[in-house]
Amino acid sequence: MEIKDELILKAKSGDQCAMEQVFSRFKSVVRSIANSYFLMGGDREDLLQEGMFGLFKAVRDYQEGKNSFCTFAYTCILRQILSAVKKYSGSKNKALQFYIPLENDSVAGITGSEDPLERTIALEQREFLRRKILLNLSDFEQRVVHLFVTGYSYEEIAKNLNKSIKSVDGALQRARKKLC
Repeated sequence: MEIKDELILKAKSGDQCAMEQVFSRFKSVVRSIANSYFLMGGDREDLLQEGMFGLFKAVRDYQEGKNSFCTFAYTCILRQILSAVKKYSGSKNKALQFYIPLENDSVAGITGSEDPLERTIALEQREFLRRKILLNLSDFEQRVVHLFVTGYSYEEIAKNLNKSIKSVDGALQRARKKLC
């Protein structure tokens, strides 16, 4: 794909029309790179957005004469997508990747699907998680986790349970280790 340095320089200087042309010309490249990867807890569009952000960074950081823009852009797009994949598949996000709503008794709401197999699997996962919580967590940890997943902040949980924020944080950390 041949792209003129003039267009890149215009886009780099803030010309919106030029930036849109660059995005339009590279969208298929970004899509082909994004389709090669899987984002745990995300979808193809999330990776496409990451790739477009990488393209934006390429335009912003391109230095004329060092490499061809196409080579530089490809590298920036690939790195941005790989960073996203690594970030969201790390252990910090492990709980989010396997999130199952505990409070929602609407079976269809669990998976967003009416497929009986998916609903059955989701129900089994939810029941497994409930049993794991009951067997592995202390009463205090269970109360803290319940309040946390329903949207309470550390401060609100501490106030509600008449405990310190530090003890709430400790209970959540222990619960994460026991459940993951």
